[in-house]
Amino acid sequence: MVTHNLLIILRNFKRFKSSFLINLLGLSTGLACALLIYLWVRDEIMMDKFHAAGDRLLQVMEFQQNSENSIRVTNSTPGLLAEKLTSDVPEVEYAAMVTPYYWFEPFQVGYKDKRVATRALYASKDFFRMFSFDLMIGPAEDVLRDKQSVVLSESTARALFGDASDAVGKSVEV
Repeated sequence: MVTHNLLIILRNFKRFKSSFLINLLGLSTGLACALLIYLWVRDEIMMDKFHAAGDRLLQVMEFQQNSENSIRVTNSTPGLLAEKLTSDVPEVEYAAMVTPYYWFEPFQVGYKDKRVATRALYASKDFFRMFSFDLMIGPAEDVLRDKQSVVLSESTARALFGDASDAVGKSVEV
């Protein structure tokens, strides 16, 4: 039966080449679009689901329009907006100001005579209360208390200090 259906498809292809190609092109385009839409929706749904409070996290997007009327949407949260959200909206427990590192490339961190090129994220004090990233040393409530506080990744701390535990309490130069 399969060979019979394949034979009919081959005969129709030879007889109606243009309509067969148009149908094949439409079918493949439709399937490709459906697959891309599925992948995009799945990516959007899975955003920050690995955090403990992932079902309660929301992201604020900033809509910017410049003098040439071009529109830009960024995922950074201005500091004043984060403060206003926590004070004026009772449903908001924490709001973290976040500015991505790519605005400040290249980014270097130094200690004494050592310098390390790294990626960075500017974040406010509530960042580690909202997101459940594992910290090697210290509780999440104790980090980023003031504007001069820094949290280093394990690889950056090792590059600067040799041992990650030696980084606690030290001042780094940005």
